[in-house]
Amino acid sequence: MKRFLIAAILLIGISTAANAQATRTWVSGVGDDVNPCSRTAPCKTFAGAISKTASPGIINCLDPGGFGAVTITKSITIDCTGTYGSVLASGTQGIVVNALATDKIVLRGIDINGAGTTLGTNGVNIIQAGSVSLYDVNIANFSSRGIVATNTSNTIGVFVHHCEILNINGIGIAALSTGTGAVNLTVSNSHISTNGGDGIDIATATPTTAAVYDSVITKNSGVGFQIESGTSTAVLEGNIINANGTGVRAGLGGSPTIRMSRNSVTNNTANGVTGTGVTKCFSNNVIDGNGGSNACSQPLQGQQ
Repeated sequence: MKRFLIAAILLIGISTAANAQATRTWVSGVGDDVNPCSRTAPCKTFAGAISKTASPGIINCLDPGGFGAVTITKSITIDCTGTYGSVLASGTQGIVVNALATDKIVLRGIDINGAGTTLGTNGVNIIQAGSVSLYDVNIANFSSRGIVATNTSNTIGVFVHHCEILNINGIGIAALSTGTGAVNLTVSNSHISTNGGDGIDIATATPTTAAVYDSVITKNSGVGFQIESGTSTAVLEGNIINANGTGVRAGLGGSPTIRMSRNSVTNNTANGVTGTGVTKCFSNNVIDGNGGSNACSQPLQGQQ
C-alpha cells in the first residue's frame, strides 16, 4: 500500500508539472505573472509567460502593452500581430536568444526600443539557436546593435522580413560569430537607416552567407552593406543603398564575394562599391553619384 501511494503521488506530480505549461499563452497590459497565462487570466510580461509555455509554443499579445525584456531558451513564437506589443529595454538588452542549436524562434509584430536615460545595448542578441526569424519587428534606440549574432559554434539561420532597424548608435544588423560559429542571413523588404555604424556588417571567422532583397539601406554613417574578411559570400538584389558613408564593401583585407543585381547604389559619401574582395555586378545595377569608387571588380553582362 505504501509503495502504491508513493507511485500515485509521483504520477500526480509529473502530471501537474506537464499541465503547468500550455502550448499557447497570453500576455496583457493589465495581466499578472502569477496567473496561468491563459486567455482569461493572462500574464503581464514575456518573461512571466515563457516559463509557462511549452516548447514549441506560442505567446500571444492580448492587447497593447509593454511586456518587458526576455531571454528565450527554447523553441517558441512570440506573436503580437494585430495589436501593439513592445519591449522597452533601457540600459539592457531587449531580447536574448540562448537556446539549443536545434531550436527555432519566431518574433512577430513586436516593437523593441532601448530608449531611456541609459540606452539599451542590443535589440536582439542571438547567442545560440537553430534559427531565429523576425517578421514585422521594429528595433530602435540601442547603443550597440539592432540585431547581432554572437554564437561561437554551429550555423544559425537568421531571417529578417519587413522589419525596421533605425537610430542604433552602432550597427543595424551584425554577424559577429566567433570560433566555428556562422550565420546564414536573409534580409528582405526591410528598412535599415540612420544608424551610427554600418547598416549590415558580416564579420564572422567561419564563412557565412548573406542575401539581402528589396530593402532600403540608407543614411548609415558607416557602410551600407559590408563583409569584412574571409571567404564569405553575399547576394544583393533589388535594394536601394543610398547616402551611407560607403555603399557596398567586399573585404577589409580578405577575399569575400558579393554578387549584385538590380541595386541602386547612389549618393554614398566615400565610395559606391569598394573592397579587397570580389564584387560581381550585373549591368542592371545603378552605381552612380558616389564619392570615390563607382566600379565593381568584375562587371557582368546580361540581366537587363
